[in-house]
Amino acid sequence: MPNLESLIHLCFVLALPVMGVIAMGMGIKTFTLGTQAHQEECKERIKASTSPDTSTHEAYYLGFFHLYPNAGGGGERVLWTMIKAIQDKYPFMVCVIYSGDSLSRDSILQNVKAKFGLTIRPETIYVVELTNRWWVDYKFPRLTLLMQSLGSLAVASQAIHRFCPDVFIDTVGFAFTYPLIHLLSTRIPVVAYTHYPAISSDMQTMVSSREAGFNNEAIARSALMSKLKSMYYRVFALAYSFAGSFASTIMTNSSWTQNHIVQLFGKPQMTKVVYPPCDTLVLAEFPLVGRQPLVMSLAQFRPEKNHKLQIEAFAHLLKAHPEFVMPASERPLDPETLLANCRDGSGIRYPVLVMIGGARNIEDEARAEELRQMAARLGIDRQVLVIVNAPWSQILEWLRFGKVGMHTMRDEHFGINIVEMMAAGLLTVAHDSAGPKLDIIVPAIRGAGDVPTDEECLQFPVGFVATTAEQFAESIAIALGASEKLAEGVQRAARTAASAKFSEDAFRTAFYRSFGPVVRWLDNQRSADDDD
Repeated sequence: MPNLESLIHLCFVLALPVMGVIAMGMGIKTFTLGTQAHQEECKERIKASTSPDTSTHEAYYLGFFHLYPNAGGGGERVLWTMIKAIQDKYPFMVCVIYSGDSLSRDSILQNVKAKFGLTIRPETIYVVELTNRWWVDYKFPRLTLLMQSLGSLAVASQAIHRFCPDVFIDTVGFAFTYPLIHLLSTRIPVVAYTHYPAISSDMQTMVSSREAGFNNEAIARSALMSKLKSMYYRVFALAYSFAGSFASTIMTNSSWTQNHIVQLFGKPQMTKVVYPPCDTLVLAEFPLVGRQPLVMSLAQFRPEKNHKLQIEAFAHLLKAHPEFVMPASERPLDPETLLANCRDGSGIRYPVLVMIGGARNIEDEARAEELRQMAARLGIDRQVLVIVNAPWSQILEWLRFGKVGMHTMRDEHFGINIVEMMAAGLLTVAHDSAGPKLDIIVPAIRGAGDVPTDEECLQFPVGFVATTAEQFAESIAIALGASEKLAEGVQRAARTAASAKFSEDAFRTAFYRSFGPVVRWLDNQRSADDDD
């Protein structure tokens, strides 16, 4: 029988690790938040620079963890449309933006107005500039997912040190920050808008199957390296799932993202689909008639966009339909002349694949050039245009005259460019997976046997889906040769779906539905504090 002294000694030994964890947690909390006087000073600084309407409600301070608020992409449109919705319904709320951009509030808001046409009132906006964004910008040569996720903790620590909000809203997907917020205070709800999971079961499957398109070629060739990477992904997925479980309210941008996030975070009741807002107003004004045989592609020249599949599909199209091949006697047109012919009514007699995309760096530029060379090797370069970093005004012209849209990325989480092509009146062929399959091209035409008859035209599909080069070629051929009734039916159905399902108003309605319970929880907490 152990004596009392032994039991005390055992309890002390067992308590040491627990005490160490508690002490470490308290140390992190103190280091991150600073003193109470420091936080009060930060809050007074924000109060002095903002003027929310507190005539009927006390102010709440929302912290938006969005390190690139000036980037001008789809994620930024979500951020600023969300903030605009908050300003319209909750004028007593102050939106604090944790930003890695060295720009003033006024400069950022001017850019938001220019890029998105959104007028944001400056009196409830405050920008907290962060100086350590490089933690998530740096391209770690190894264990990139893990290192950037851990780096986000350092960035979030600086953000909270500079101001601790009433609500923490993550709009970029850094789930590893959620446990940190929970550690600092269980009274700070974590709201997440997730564009795509940092890791998914699909990614793990592709690693395990050693697909060269997804893995580094050296890893794909090695069974041992593939196994090690697969183990790393499994461990990371467990850590990501644990971190995500600390979110109070989760919004996802598509059904595909929703399914993966529910599987990972385990919070189906707290997770709702809120489709991103798409600016379809200008595109929806384009006439549906007068279209030319232009096959349009809009996507950054990144590897995952799979532009090579587009070249292969177009080559299959020309091989299967010799009538689409431009005779050797005809001179191919440059982009400017081609657009001029569209404007003056001269028209285009043979299909042309027009691939428009942004190039972020020299690697993207090299990929664009590789596509030109691939088209030349296949003998179709006379009917293929690769246009890099075209201005939006020129893109609008291409969309105005194009007839077919093509998207080939596998497991695209949403696909805003697909929505834009649908709104512009193009007959769109998208990859039969993820967001396009589950949310956008619904219902879809899958091959020649799926084309509706005249009697079925009351419920038109909104586009086509395909997987292989042959399937894409078949769908493009159907679209190019579609009867007027079929083409107009699909165009109108697609435009209606794009304008209604993915509009700014639809986004606001869905956002209010998810965010409303958070506001009610804050009110209840404040009422309880007042009663005490």
